[in-house]
Amino acid sequence: MLGIFLANHLVIHHFSLNILLFSSFLSLFFFRQKLQSYSNRWAAGLAINFFLFLLGYQLTYYQNDLHHPQHFQKSIAKENLIIGIINKVPTEKKGRIKVELATQSIGTTSQNLLPCNGKILVYLKKENASTLKYGDQLLMKNKILPIQASKNPNAFDFEQYLHFQNIHFQLFASNKEWTLLAKNQGNLFWQTIYDLRIHYLSVLEKYIKSEEEVAIAAALVLGYKDNLNKDLKTAYSESGAIHVLAVSGLHVGIISSFLLFLLQLFPYKNRVWIWVKLGLVLTCIWLFAFLTGLSPSVQRAAIMFSALNIGWTLQRDVNIYNALAIAAFFILLSNPYALFDVGFQFSFLAVLGIVFFAPKFIAFWVPKNLILYHTWLLTVVGISAQLAVFPLVLYYFHQVPTYFWLSGLFVIPFAGILMKLGIFLLLTHGFSELLSSFIATLLTNIISFQNYLIHAIQDLPFSTLSGFWVSQFEVVLFYGMVLGIAMLLMTYKFKWIMCAACCLLFISCVQLHTKYQQNHQQKIVIYSISNNSVIDFIDGQTTFNLGGDSLSENQRAYTLQNHRWSTGTKEVITIKKNNFEANNLLKRGHLLQFKNKRIVLINQHFPKNTSVKKKFTCDYLILQNNANITLTQLTNLYNFREVIFDGSNTNWFIKKWKLICEDSNIRYRDIKNGGAYEINVTEKSTTPYHKLESVSLNLNPKLDTSVE
Repeated sequence: MLGIFLANHLVIHHFSLNILLFSSFLSLFFFRQKLQSYSNRWAAGLAINFFLFLLGYQLTYYQNDLHHPQHFQKSIAKENLIIGIINKVPTEKKGRIKVELATQSIGTTSQNLLPCNGKILVYLKKENASTLKYGDQLLMKNKILPIQASKNPNAFDFEQYLHFQNIHFQLFASNKEWTLLAKNQGNLFWQTIYDLRIHYLSVLEKYIKSEEEVAIAAALVLGYKDNLNKDLKTAYSESGAIHVLAVSGLHVGIISSFLLFLLQLFPYKNRVWIWVKLGLVLTCIWLFAFLTGLSPSVQRAAIMFSALNIGWTLQRDVNIYNALAIAAFFILLSNPYALFDVGFQFSFLAVLGIVFFAPKFIAFWVPKNLILYHTWLLTVVGISAQLAVFPLVLYYFHQVPTYFWLSGLFVIPFAGILMKLGIFLLLTHGFSELLSSFIATLLTNIISFQNYLIHAIQDLPFSTLSGFWVSQFEVVLFYGMVLGIAMLLMTYKFKWIMCAACCLLFISCVQLHTKYQQNHQQKIVIYSISNNSVIDFIDGQTTFNLGGDSLSENQRAYTLQNHRWSTGTKEVITIKKNNFEANNLLKRGHLLQFKNKRIVLINQHFPKNTSVKKKFTCDYLILQNNANITLTQLTNLYNFREVIFDGSNTNWFIKKWKLICEDSNIRYRDIKNGGAYEINVTEKSTTPYHKLESVSLNLNPKLDTSVE
């Protein structure tokens, strides 16, 4: 894992590294007898870990398709012809069909096509592309564009997310810019799996009529989550039950135990039958894993349960920590980028938490009542898993569900019942219509009742505490605290209480320092959002928002919310009037002043025939919506420091104005293409985005009302 992590942050490639890796492997092989001696145990550990470190580093380097000599990026022109095969099931997104294309050939014309490889994300219009399937071969003709990094501070980094899936380029095509060349050109195994998945999905949709219920059934049994609506996802997330919709060890464990129960109905003692039974269990586990998409959490569960079943068949004890290590090793061996997958991290940490903490918590109290015992057991399992993953929950999702222990009391037992009923429906739907309808009715009613309980928990006061913002350093401190608690439960020594308490104290100090900075912050943030003009004036923990009325809820969540959480914003006040006044902010029509910064908004509503006796002095002119104004008009009206082109302008307009500014030696800022502009009014900005050294505040703290 250390080798993988380093390779992702420091790319150094030389042929000598391959020689070193091969040499370290040979040394382990030829000197294994010497290394196995007790006196040389330190050398054995060092040699093995050095080999694994190099292996992780080299695997990660070669995992990146950009390092392949035939990657299509080496042949990109202004406009390309590309032939490729759809290598995943297409999905619908915002009225377009999203396709992952495994490229085969690239060129500028059909006569000069060259073989290539690499994946590209293609967006097609829905009308003609809705029938596309895995394995279809397409011919594309259009510009290939690189996936762009996040342009707004603390926003979701789509570029990095796709980088770990080995996708670095995208292509948008109209109906005339692509052609279907052939069908069923993909891998036969995956073709069969996807066809089987579509068939089973149609079975669920046939017998379960309600949209919400069939969406939950498809997520539980087939790992298909595309039909889950946003409200349902939010309800399960805020109630702490979202994990039950992500196929993982719980689901694979249910499958494994159900199969073993069925096979025990045939109590043969024959040695051959024992191995046949193992083969059937392993086949079903891996078929289910492939059918549900083979996510890292499913791979982990499938490998672990395979190891456990093999161990039981051989009548050997299986160490659960070794099984976890085996699963992690093989997953990272096949895909080193899985280390950076949130599902991989959560899956392994949650299981580790359950395996370590649950037995120790249960030992404190063992209820004699059977119902009370199982209730306590489910509660302990939920708490143990949350203890292991809550630092990552804070870091990635900035919220904590407070009633996860309550939802776990029924979603886990329900998951077992629902999965068994769902699998039974899929296996028997062709035999008896009456039986299938009865099972579907049971499924629908149980899911409906579960959804009712989930919504009830969501409606409880303080069901979700959101707005948390922790740094990577604080995550390390949190895990230091968790490690202290773990060592305390192992040794019962007071020093580990002190260790956990010290970590908590450091976290508190960091948070206090952050809150102090947030209370005294004064910033202007001009966001980079295509076709929109959005400005935040951050004054302490209050944010005044100007613009962005047309943004959808999803756009706000992805572009604005994270940054507002990071600044500790507790109140957002939207400026909707031409005249607005607050403690440090004044707006009069097109003119704004925030502390000592003056801004003028230039847009289509700006008066054209304006004349002044004296130029107005300001810091920034923000050009919006392709404002029809000339540089001469602006310089006649204003003494300004910098011109800013925000995201509401078109690229041709920005390009034209850039040339004008360069010819006239005027400073400018391209927000749309260059990224958000964060102006710290009180001190030098430390943000990695565009920096601005502010003028020292020697002005009268009262706002200058002369802008009226």
